Amino acid sequence: LSLQLTPPVGSIVGAWRVEADVSSAGEVHSFTCPYPLYVIFNPWCPEDGTYIDSEENCKEYVLHETGLIYRGTASRLRPCAWHFAQFDEDILQCVLMILTEVCKMSPPNRADPAKVARAISAGINSPDDKGVLVGNWSGEYDGGVSPTKWNGSVNILTQFYKTREPVKFGQCWVFSGVVTTACRAIGLPCRPVTNFSSAHDTHNSLTIDYFFDDEGETIERLNSDSIWNFHVWNEVWITRPDLGKEYTGWQIVDATPQEESDGQYRLGPTSQRAIKRGEIHLPFDVSFVYAEVNADKLYWKYRGPSQPMKLLGRKTGGVGLKLSTKAVGRYIREDITHQYKHEEDSREERNVMRDALRRCESVFARYYLNEAIEDVEFDFQMLDDIVIGQPFTMCVVAINKSAKDHEVSVVLRADSTMYTGVVKNLVKKKTIERVIKAHSEEKLMVEVTFDEYYKKLADQCALNVVCLAKIKETDFEYFAQDDFRMRKPDIKITPKDQFTKGRPTLCTLSFKNPLPMELTKGFFYVIATKCKSQFIRVKVTIPIHGIVSCETTLTPGAAGEITVTASFYSKQLEDVDGFLAIEVIDPEEKTPKETTLVSEEKPEENSGGEKPAEEDEKTIAEVAV
Repeated sequence: LSLQLTPPVGSIVGAWRVEADVSSAGEVHSFTCPYPLYVIFNPWCPEDGTYIDSEENCKEYVLHETGLIYRGTASRLRPCAWHFAQFDEDILQCVLMILTEVCKMSPPNRADPAKVARAISAGINSPDDKGVLVGNWSGEYDGGVSPTKWNGSVNILTQFYKTREPVKFGQCWVFSGVVTTACRAIGLPCRPVTNFSSAHDTHNSLTIDYFFDDEGETIERLNSDSIWNFHVWNEVWITRPDLGKEYTGWQIVDATPQEESDGQYRLGPTSQRAIKRGEIHLPFDVSFVYAEVNADKLYWKYRGPSQPMKLLGRKTGGVGLKLSTKAVGRYIREDITHQYKHEEDSREERNVMRDALRRCESVFARYYLNEAIEDVEFDFQMLDDIVIGQPFTMCVVAINKSAKDHEVSVVLRADSTMYTGVVKNLVKKKTIERVIKAHSEEKLMVEVTFDEYYKKLADQCALNVVCLAKIKETDFEYFAQDDFRMRKPDIKITPKDQFTKGRPTLCTLSFKNPLPMELTKGFFYVIATKCKSQFIRVKVTIPIHGIVSCETTLTPGAAGEITVTASFYSKQLEDVDGFLAIEVIDPEEKTPKETTLVSEEKPEENSGGEKPAEEDEKTIAEVAV
């Protein structure tokens, strides 16, 4: 006897025990199914709270097992391949364990996709509930794995499932990758989203306040707010019956432990529509996410506790840039900034900000204009496309529009930073005194060499450059800053032949050493969908500006699209990577598909590789230099 069971809409997500009672001759015999029945959300069902009315969207946001997570800066976007692998062994069981044991969700609450999404945002981090990942932004990763070395969720979740201990370490894109896996495993449509120049507003004022002294140096004890070069969160597609039908759609959830929400490190679900409207009074955490994409930057000069602060400047367009996610069905970037905010500095955007500030209860919600109009203008030349190994120049142009000479003092400094915006080391600082002749302009420049910055770089090679200029006659002061990330080379992945199911395919990995020094103790780590990962040592020294090339063999276990990711690490240079999305043909098909490179946007760099517990180790037979 075969029976078809249809769990009703609103069923509890989780593992169900199935029993059959058979009545025969007045007796009842009970039989228990030897394995559980797993019930998950169904985004194909119009009555389900996760329904999304597009087959292409369902495939991308529920079924797709690989994707892109963007890192870098707004001027240098970096797509990183990530292996979600939500259908791998033990992943579903691990996610349900997180909901029941870590988040301690009651069974009825597991029927509500909004409550499940909020619980996942709490259970993936570990500060208050011993969840999946330990966050670490210190730059020191002893006792764990550096966040840049993960490029998939499987090893993280399986390790947590086996040990029940938080895995070390993660940063925002790692949290986002694991959240994507967890949501897709239980049928929640989910995608990672990167916000470049992402504000972290600690006092809920919708402004980011920076304090500087007379030398242009930041006063760290006063600077609790920060701008991250980028921050990655997630969106889930669900209904919001608590807010109304118009708020159905993408909701932000964020597992990165930044601020507490109702006593726990979690965030969301936050309506994307509410963010664009500035409705910071709505649940959950709308004001925090609104500030992440809309906060105004204010620059203050602090002269001491008994002296008035001076507003040096205001920047309304430097936060919430190029919000990025992978496009549906293609390995290119989709810009979704317009879904979060109106055009920068437009009347609509300023009106939304004004209304949000009126709703804000913080005493720090200040909103000022710098009214000074001076004879001398300063133009700080922003940096872009600086390749690691090369020197770079800080430059400010002073333009004297008046008929008299002006004496100016300019402080130019460069600091290495974490990607969160926290200053790590002073790289170089120089004060320039100059007289700018009437009706003339002059470039004031400071060069920073490789030897000056190399040993002071932090994770991901992020730098912050600052200009503080002063006109001595009028006491007018100008301030500007720029964040940039040094670009690293891409690993080029070149298959020698068509990828075919079950057949070994030889691939060449290569890149050029950009540093003015040799690379030693190098190794490649290669991972591909449905293929065994490989760890390949480089046993020769890579010379200055030399080409390193190696070969590896991959054997796809299934037809369809796969993503090959390669990472390189050495004592002198790390976090160098590249990826290739390609089609695997089935030799039994009569008309096989052509191999295509579906990445239409050239990756500037890519994320590092996670090192599994068991991996194939080879020795490079030949390194071409």
